[in-house]
Amino acid sequence: MKSGPVLLQNETAIDDAGPFEKMVSFEISSSELQQAMNRAARRISREVNIPGFRPGRAPRRLVERRVGADRVRSDALDELVPTRVGKILAETEIVPAVPPLLESTTDTPNGAVKLEVRVTTWPRLQSPPDYRGRRIQVPTLPPISEEVDDRLQRLVYMYAPLQTVERAAQQGDFVVIDMTVTDGERLIESLALDGFSYEVGSARLTAEIDEDLLGCRAGDEFETRAPLPDWLPSDDPTEDDFEDSDAPATGVYGVRVVEVQARLLPDLDDEWASEYTGHDSLDDLRQEMQGEIEENRNSTQWDALVSETINEAVSELDLELPERLQMAQIEMLFRNHLASLEQAKLDYPTYLERTGLEHEQLIEQLRQRAVVGLKSRILTESVIDQQGLVVEDVEVVELLEKAVQEAQDPELVRQQIDQGVDFNHIKSDMLTARAHAFLAMQVEPVDDQGDPAPVKPPPQVKAWFEPRSDTAEISNRGSDNDPEPLYEAEVIG
Repeated sequence: MKSGPVLLQNETAIDDAGPFEKMVSFEISSSELQQAMNRAARRISREVNIPGFRPGRAPRRLVERRVGADRVRSDALDELVPTRVGKILAETEIVPAVPPLLESTTDTPNGAVKLEVRVTTWPRLQSPPDYRGRRIQVPTLPPISEEVDDRLQRLVYMYAPLQTVERAAQQGDFVVIDMTVTDGERLIESLALDGFSYEVGSARLTAEIDEDLLGCRAGDEFETRAPLPDWLPSDDPTEDDFEDSDAPATGVYGVRVVEVQARLLPDLDDEWASEYTGHDSLDDLRQEMQGEIEENRNSTQWDALVSETINEAVSELDLELPERLQMAQIEMLFRNHLASLEQAKLDYPTYLERTGLEHEQLIEQLRQRAVVGLKSRILTESVIDQQGLVVEDVEVVELLEKAVQEAQDPELVRQQIDQGVDFNHIKSDMLTARAHAFLAMQVEPVDDQGDPAPVKPPPQVKAWFEPRSDTAEISNRGSDNDPEPLYEAEVIG
């Protein structure tokens, strides 16, 4: 609902201009404008060479004659408007989410200028949606017994020894081969193999070789044409290579099967479990696997529950976002996209050509991502505010210490931490995870049949919502820093 204007001193008014937007109207007097134009003329005269005058000393009338009075007036307003708007916003405690936008300037008969500036504020929810009792579907996983059996079979297969067989090669068998590769008359020595053990169906060489190996016996030989590896340099590039550079180079692979080997699968019993895994019995191994699987699958399903809960909450969030806020987010995403292309040494026109996208289509995709990202952040902040969620400095320190302990190179990670970490950024990520977990704890997980699914928050998640006894601040690093601005640049046109 649109409210009436708020009148301040010096002919200043603030009125609603749309969802989460304000129109700030104020006036710059003739004397203020003239003084600012004098200062602008002096600045310009330092940059423009005006014969007969030292830099910064040329009269205003000559500067205006050289660059135009509109340029001097524009520079004067560029100086006055941000200062005035900043003061008004500070007095009214209005915080812009993106840089304020000058909407209009109107000259008055007395020489003053009336201005209107649009200020977009960060959207806030009065309260987050109530998700208590909402049914959210999570993936249905196979019975634990089946997963245990699958793990055991893979473990048996991993440790099974190879034995020579007289039959033809089958999928999964190993063959000992000799191989030569030619490109025309050229023998490619770097691809030659002698007594090489190769798993049929692994596609480590080429799909064509795998297909021809099926059904081969010891002593069989064959030739097949297949693509050469991308890393293989061309010793004699021809004109045809440049005319059809996208076509992969091919060679003739000559293969001789020396031996066919199959895995000798042992009996799955207590003796095998003791010899290859160190467990007292096969039942002990099964129980250990079952415990690991139960923990991992609950973590997997919990992550899926959190993701689906947030996706559903965001999709149902009825919130009209200011256009300028959307455009600022799109610009940030677009800049990040260009940076990733530059890192991949790919220019933007080539990217569009390869993907078949038009620029407008990409921008629309970014708009959809921007809306989802903005709504997700607004929802998250609402949950944090309503529930009073906090992250203590001690928790950040514990997280960093855990990262050091679990790192392959602890000393390197510790050095990186000592060089400086952004506590505010880490806290923000932790708060976001906490807010998402809170929403997921309000819903009822169900399987694909609509039946209750036994998904519980992992222990570390439960600990987030339990009172701590060591909440004393043990580090002030980053606690006094200003929050990092969300947007760095103006809106793209």
